Amino acid sequence: MCFSFEVSLGTFIITWFISLYLLNKNLTMNQYHNVIFIMLFSTIQLIDAVFWYTNMKKDNLNYILTSYIIPLLLSMQIIYNIFIINKNVNIYIKLISILACIYLFYVFNGLYTVNSNNILSSPKWGGSETNIIYAFIIIFFILISYGRIGFKGDKLCHLLIGLLTLIITFTFTGGYTSIWCALACSLSFYYLYKY
Repeated sequence: MCFSFEVSLGTFIITWFISLYLLNKNLTMNQYHNVIFIMLFSTIQLIDAVFWYTNMKKDNLNYILTSYIIPLLLSMQIIYNIFIINKNVNIYIKLISILACIYLFYVFNGLYTVNSNNILSSPKWGGSETNIIYAFIIIFFILISYGRIGFKGDKLCHLLIGLLTLIITFTFTGGYTSIWCALACSLSFYYLYKY
């Protein structure tokens, strides 16, 4: 998600360090869930660091990370938000969440991650950025933000960062997930300040 090995690894380490520190504080249940979620979200930085470290060679490691680990981590974010944070009982949201998780494994299966053409861009998971991927990004953001956005406090922060991320995603081309790297780091510092 970040534009270099150092930035990816640094973002992962900083976010996890802040998160582990916060988990040792007396957090409310909502704050606890936010910290665990940002840990799940930022773990992808470690995967991207591996991609950068290996120069995104089309080998077995790249294949396994792209086809299985990335969809697993993205699915865990959806599952954690819908089934653990929100304890959602709405059958339609559950169905959409399960289908989205299955779709993640389907869309990334058999693909490799490649470098983006832009200098400040992240690796392209699965080697492409298609309209189907863009559509899924919107669905993904809806699922990971379900019940987490609003007009006060943390919910307002999540809403503004989510909207800004979507606007930037559709404004710039190539490796848009570098924005998610900045999001993970920004949210961890916000939580450090707030909690």
